[in-house]
Amino acid sequence: MPGDESWDDLILGGLKIIQPRSGYRFSIDAVLLAHFPDLYDGMQVFDLGTGSGVIALLLAYRHKGIHITGLDIQEQMVDRARRSVQYNKLEKRITIIKADINQVTGYWPPAQADLVVCNPPFWKKGQGKVSLDPEQAVARHELKVTLPAILQAGAHLLKTGGRLAMVLPARRLTELFSELAPVGLKPVRLRMIHPTIDREAGHFLIEAGKGTRGEMTIMPPLIIYERAGVYTQEIQHLYERSPGEERSQDG
Repeated sequence: MPGDESWDDLILGGLKIIQPRSGYRFSIDAVLLAHFPDLYDGMQVFDLGTGSGVIALLLAYRHKGIHITGLDIQEQMVDRARRSVQYNKLEKRITIIKADINQVTGYWPPAQADLVVCNPPFWKKGQGKVSLDPEQAVARHELKVTLPAILQAGAHLLKTGGRLAMVLPARRLTELFSELAPVGLKPVRLRMIHPTIDREAGHFLIEAGKGTRGEMTIMPPLIIYERAGVYTQEIQHLYERSPGEERSQDG
């Protein structure tokens, strides 16, 4: 392994992941997203902007009966994700492909996926401070792909009845809602994420359905920290599950 990379323990199931020592490294947002959607046998899942592959690895851990295709445009990210998949002996269940999300509609036939997940860039182009590290810049800012393009790709890949799951900053909730209907998606499940119980939401988890009916379910808030440096029991529980354990509607 190159000296600028590290093996990091995902805690669950002995999984390990390769990350740059000083470049883009996954955060708890990816972990929360990986535990958000319901999974079932035979699911075809696409992870748009898979990055290090952390979401794909955690989804594979959660359920042995699914297949995940992870797409990313950055060559080094793709290489690390592939090596992490190989190390964890998950080649039969996870496929990592170098691909541009903007080109998904031209490369893949429609209706391929039961679930699409995406931890997209949190900042729009021109907003926030852009990192000098190229990988961090692309991962955090909409330099290579925009939210509407991600939603269009997700809607294209989803079968009727399929779901798109995402995590985004709370400030982008209204924007997301306005972008879903034009691509044929409808919000079906929403959960606000709060750093602590007394602070306003910083992010949210959302599931949008293709061709689904019914009202949107607003779930109880997800609280990250009980106090400074101490995770709530729900967050701690994410790292105590066994493979295949069903997720309750509370988390």
